[in-house]
Amino acid sequence: MFVLEVSGMGCGSCVSKITRAIKADDAEASVSIDRPSGKVRVESTESPEHIGALIEALGYPVKIAR
Repeated sequence: MFVLEVSGMGCGSCVSKITRAIKADDAEASVSIDRPSGKVRVESTESPEHIGALIEALGYPVKIAR
């Protein structure tokens, strides 16, 4: 599992869009998003960098939490 810090998630639609993008790439992924804190927790076979790139392609700045 890894955590990404995502900026600009202003509404539930943003959360849905990000979740759908991750699940479209890895249907088995587990995604938990805390919109107020900007934390996106992902359990996936894909790398944090790959998932971060998917989210950035949607227009949200991403930082991998270390």
